[in-house]
Amino acid sequence: MRNALLIFTLLFTAAGSACADDTQPGSLGGLKLKFSPDVRVQLFATGIKKARHMAFDDQGILFVSQHRVGRVVALPDRDGNGRADKTAVILEGRDTPHGLAFVQLDSGYYLYVAEENQVVRLKRRAKPYEYGPPETIVDDIPGGGHSTRTIKIKDGRLYLSVGSSCNVCREDNPLRAAVSRYDLDGKNGEIFASGLRNSVGIEFSPYSGKLWGVNNGRDWLGDDHPREELNIIEEGKHYGWPYCYEDRRPDPEFGHWMDCNKTQIPAHTFTAHMAPLGLAFYRKGSLPKKYDNSLFIAFHGSWNRSVPAGYKVVRLKLDANGAPLTHEDFITGWLRKDNAVEGRPVDLEQAPNGDLYLTDDYLGAVYLIRAR
Repeated sequence: MRNALLIFTLLFTAAGSACADDTQPGSLGGLKLKFSPDVRVQLFATGIKKARHMAFDDQGILFVSQHRVGRVVALPDRDGNGRADKTAVILEGRDTPHGLAFVQLDSGYYLYVAEENQVVRLKRRAKPYEYGPPETIVDDIPGGGHSTRTIKIKDGRLYLSVGSSCNVCREDNPLRAAVSRYDLDGKNGEIFASGLRNSVGIEFSPYSGKLWGVNNGRDWLGDDHPREELNIIEEGKHYGWPYCYEDRRPDPEFGHWMDCNKTQIPAHTFTAHMAPLGLAFYRKGSLPKKYDNSLFIAFHGSWNRSVPAGYKVVRLKLDANGAPLTHEDFITGWLRKDNAVEGRPVDLEQAPNGDLYLTDDYLGAVYLIRAR
């Protein structure tokens, strides 16, 4: 009931949200968010229960997966007023759909959806969003444990991220805690990189073309370790889990099984247990120019830390070549000073017009982030 009341308040007042400066929190109705005064954060859609990962199609229509609900929906904004006109159900009754990707093939335009145990694709029959029945192209993904599956498509190959079955263990199935790669018909599957406990957010860099991913470290090593990671994921590399973490530091339980010098170190690290789930590269767009060359990361928030952390969006500054520099908070406020949780950011996506979109699976909302 409390969430429903908060959503109602947001709907009622979001259009008149006050801006925030660096010291005073901005208000999005009943939700007190803090962000820079040159940025506006508003509600794009509500009632999208368990909203998770997003993708834009070739018409600029936003699609969102509803992981625990078993649906994929389209959220068109035909009049361009910054609010979704409707919620159009594309797929429902599915097994924890999560990652989404679009691709134009010789045979037509397709939406790919990663479910817990399989990847399916749907062929578009007619615009704007009439799709045919799902066709299974990958059907051997192990279930249980971390259940989200994220996909990206590049150069005619499908990249699939599958998390571990456990907090820390040695996996029997090589698909677990790894990124695998397939042809777009699901054939010729191979392991691309391993040792990635749970890289829910993966994205190709527009600078280098390489795959980057945020990784959720193991639990029960205290508040400060292992730090959350941003990795540049390269073919054939091992990124440590469950044997090593951070700067090749041996795991106290499994470190003796591997020479940590053979593992890859993170490109950047963040406070432990903040649970990064989504990321978006931003070279330039509709935000003020100072945000050019950024990587925005959504931190879902900790669940087992003595002092809660996360529940925010962070901006990682990049140099002109796309290399990480320093990071800073971009949007905060979903975690109150009394540690009450008001929302949980999940995924970020840049629209074709340059705006940023953000999902929140706690409130079932999609936010629109643009210049004021």
